[in-house]
Amino acid sequence: MGFVKFLGTAGARYVVGKQLRYSAGTWIELAETRLLLDPGPGTLLRCRKAKPPLDPETLDGIILTHKHLDHSTDVNIMLEVMAELGHKGKKGVLLAPRDCLEGEDPVVLRYVRKYPERIEILREGHGAEVGGVRIAAVAHRHGEAETYGVILDSPEGKLGFVVDTRFFPELPKRYAGCDLLVLNVVRLKPTPGIDHLSLPEAAEIIREAKPKLAVLTHFGMTMIRAKPRELAAKLSDELKLGVVAAEDGLTLEASRWR
Repeated sequence: MGFVKFLGTAGARYVVGKQLRYSAGTWIELAETRLLLDPGPGTLLRCRKAKPPLDPETLDGIILTHKHLDHSTDVNIMLEVMAELGHKGKKGVLLAPRDCLEGEDPVVLRYVRKYPERIEILREGHGAEVGGVRIAAVAHRHGEAETYGVILDSPEGKLGFVVDTRFFPELPKRYAGCDLLVLNVVRLKPTPGIDHLSLPEAAEIIREAKPKLAVLTHFGMTMIRAKPRELAAKLSDELKLGVVAAEDGLTLEASRWR
């Protein structure tokens, strides 16, 4: 049965820099397909230290939603390890926005691009298949970084990942119909000029999208100080929907959202 494992739940520079929570990515298994979303700092270590361990050499694909360091730092080593340390030829798929690969400061090094079987450029409306999972990109608004949320569709459910973005009115409807909806919630309250979701904005997305289960993650300090578990429980009561706050290492089996 499929599952999602949160290797890290840190958001914002302070929480990442102090490692108050781990900043590793999210491991996803659906339809016998293994995917890694946003391999931030420490992803390889958290895979090896997970219980039970997660073997990156078994990955089928890596999804990079944008180039910011807390999402991309370990992408190069994870590409090499996914290809079984480069000893057995090309293996796996990389999906990433164009500016992760081109421009003045691409984050995917050119020499590791020989490792995946293919590289696909994420763009609005882009559809890709990796193993038994169909992947659709959703354009987000996150400063100057080209950023995409993703929707993963498989026989084990439809999973949406609302990554870093400012709120805009069309956002909730883009994720309608997801069984599991994971939202990056950096701020407790809306903050002008900050291109990250706040808790009230996340609540609006959940209210309109109506997933079977919503998960809050990627917390900044204002969220951590306010105790995410208690905030999620209160939100669950208010919305009459399942809402939980991720902890480092949290594993959610597919039975939770099916």
